[in-house]
Amino acid sequence: MKHLLRSLQFKISVSLFVVGGILIGISALRLNERSKQSRRIAMKSLAFAEGSRLSGMSQHLLRRKVSRAADLELSYSSTNKDLRLGLIVDGENIVRHATMQQMRGLTLAETPLAGVGPLLELVRESMEGRVLESVPDKRLVAIFPFWEGLAQAKGSVILEYDLEMPLASASALALHALLAQSMALMGGCLALWLLLKKVVTERVETLVSQVQGMSLETEPMPAIQGRDELAQVSQAVRLTHDRLRHSEQRLHQIAATMRDVFWLAPDDSRSFAFVNDAYATVFSRRAARLVTRRWDWLHAIVREDRRRCLEMLRSLRRGGPRLEIEVRVASPEGQLRWVRCRGFAVPGSDGQECSVAGIAMDVSERKTLERRLLDTAENERRRIGMDLHDDLCQRLAAALMKTGVLQSALARSGGSSQEPLAAELANDLSEATGIARGFARGLAPVGIEALGITAALSDLGEFITRGFKIPCRVECSATDTALTGESSTHIFRVAQELATNAAKHGNPSWIEISFEMTPQEARLLVTHDGRPYRPVSAAIEGMGMHLVRQRLDALGASLSFHPPAQGDDAVNSVECLIPLSANPETATVEIA
Repeated sequence: MKHLLRSLQFKISVSLFVVGGILIGISALRLNERSKQSRRIAMKSLAFAEGSRLSGMSQHLLRRKVSRAADLELSYSSTNKDLRLGLIVDGENIVRHATMQQMRGLTLAETPLAGVGPLLELVRESMEGRVLESVPDKRLVAIFPFWEGLAQAKGSVILEYDLEMPLASASALALHALLAQSMALMGGCLALWLLLKKVVTERVETLVSQVQGMSLETEPMPAIQGRDELAQVSQAVRLTHDRLRHSEQRLHQIAATMRDVFWLAPDDSRSFAFVNDAYATVFSRRAARLVTRRWDWLHAIVREDRRRCLEMLRSLRRGGPRLEIEVRVASPEGQLRWVRCRGFAVPGSDGQECSVAGIAMDVSERKTLERRLLDTAENERRRIGMDLHDDLCQRLAAALMKTGVLQSALARSGGSSQEPLAAELANDLSEATGIARGFARGLAPVGIEALGITAALSDLGEFITRGFKIPCRVECSATDTALTGESSTHIFRVAQELATNAAKHGNPSWIEISFEMTPQEARLLVTHDGRPYRPVSAAIEGMGMHLVRQRLDALGASLSFHPPAQGDDAVNSVECLIPLSANPETATVEIA
């Protein structure tokens, strides 16, 4: 029923019926008024003619004193059913003849026409007959004077007609005409209804079904045949459907062959997100679940990385620039996979949020290679450090001993001019030995495997103090039981790079390295009072910071730079947070 009321067929038919009804109503009012006016004019003409005839006949017959003939003439007039009362009065207003015999001899004031007395006097003065309505739309009175006998007395013929019944009859005739027009209107509306159903409604329904059925999975519906507007629209829809179908097929083929996940999240929360077939491989979840659970993909991401995903989506929804993040995805079996997500905003309508699209690439192999490169580089650093310590440092130590023996021999020879040069050479060899040992300990830090990260960081503080002549204090309140050797090495190298950058680029007067651990995370903080150092983009980072990023990815850690606060004692700090519960080397992955 609602569909019928909303149809174009119903609206056009009702509109035509309403307009036709209004026109018929206006026509009926005009017809009724015209019919009543025509009937009124006809009644007045009849009254005028009858009054003129009776006044002439009365004057002739009364002069001859033929009263019966006057009664006969008056009786002829009474055959008109609309005549209520007819009187012939003399100059004294005494009824001489009447359509009702009982009124003979009465005065005019004693009859039902007593109210026409004033009008009768006016008529007698002008001796001109008059026809007028005594009661509007109800009574019509005709008064016609005549000369009575030789005495020249003024007699009158008074006729009263019923006007109400003739006018009602005229209204009835107008109503009959209105009913005929109404039936014609209803017949026209019914014919229009059937015509619209055949010509418009059924074809529009076909066109709507054709538009709603436009999809990649269904065959295009046949277009409406013809050359009218609806047929042209249907044929254009069919052509557009074919083009869209071919475009979607090409896009589907491209998306199906992609190894990366292509996704699109519409701005309408009621619409479903689109993902290609690679989603099941990368996220280890069925794409069909996104229909009922819009955020099912988020549960595949490690809990600590979800916040960054949501922040990226919120930024893109507001029309922000393209973003790229790397997150970890866990399979139902607990296997970790690194995924690089690139997202961009698709502008929507004015005042609405943007749709978001992007590509998610599995970079686990690259991460594995990077970790192997880190391990290889670390082993090579250790080998070089050990070679420096076991070979170069030993050779320098031997040369230092020989120089000491040479200095002693020169001293015993007494007053040799080469003794100061030998002493200077011994001093240089001693400094070179200390520098070489420092490099060896930096390349192969002693204590990470044997004594733990606390001893290694303390040794790093002494190296910074000795090598850069800047006081470096180390505070550790951590135990090494929750860290493996690889994690400890990565944390040490991050601290080493951050502290070295502070010493080289910040020109500080002091540096502080703080390391603490909780069951959930480890916190490394490097603080100094020099200039802040923070690369504006990854493109201009040096090799050291690039390696730091790789080590942070291996640890699943985050790095944040804190600018100095306002004040004389403002300091810069770089904070590194390592979530131990999410560290692939230290804990089992928790899947939501």
